[in-house]
Amino acid sequence: MADIDTAVRAGGPRNGQRADGAGAARRPGAGRRRTVPGGRAVLGGLLVAASVVGLFYASTRDQSGPTESYVVAARPLAPGTRLTAADLARVPLELPLSLAGRAFTDVAGLDGATVIAPLSAGELVQASAVVAKPSAPGSREVTFAVPRATLTPALEVGERIDVVATYGSGTDAFSTVVLRQALVVGLDRGRDRVGEQGDVSVTVAVDDPGDAVALAHAVQLAKLTVVRATGAGPASGGPPPLFRLPAPGATPTTAAGARG
Repeated sequence: MADIDTAVRAGGPRNGQRADGAGAARRPGAGRRRTVPGGRAVLGGLLVAASVVGLFYASTRDQSGPTESYVVAARPLAPGTRLTAADLARVPLELPLSLAGRAFTDVAGLDGATVIAPLSAGELVQASAVVAKPSAPGSREVTFAVPRATLTPALEVGERIDVVATYGSGTDAFSTVVLRQALVVGLDRGRDRVGEQGDVSVTVAVDDPGDAVALAHAVQLAKLTVVRATGAGPASGGPPPLFRLPAPGATPTTAAGARG
């Protein structure tokens, strides 16, 4: 009995192992089973993904870029170029208010305008670079000089002016309007420093040949004064007003009269 008991102990299980060897074959994790996600889990994941895509789309729409398009030069443009639709293009731009106020959004509004400053391809077209309200193709242009001190510094190309001519001197002098609502197509102020003396060269477009002759006559014989008339209503018909100094003791009057 003692020998049999000793043999059983010597060949039996050690350290708590099962006699059938199952304990020796088991490895960590060998008894775990992997599970497949259920239908509810899959549906929940799809909903989360869809919400992420929706938020991304909404954020990109909020940052979609400029909402306004402005006119730019479609090719290099030299001063003196009369614009056509082929010279211009519209591109989306985000401009500050100070710059947007001097830009154009409509190509058709610049058709026939004249470029007065060089423009590179793709450059923004601003009011300072063109005559925004061009003269008619058949109009005449007359250039004359006026003293710098008599011309408002705010006058710009594209505005309208009246030209008053004063003939003679002393009690025989008289003044009359020789040109009404003329379009300014050129201004040469030189260095245009404050307090500087000298003349400013003004170029106007004249539609009526008679007005061109009257202005040319006044340029040669009279002192000219420019009256800013941008936004003023059209002048009434009839001969232009004429002003003369009154006789001693009389009241100054303005009457209609012929050009001098």
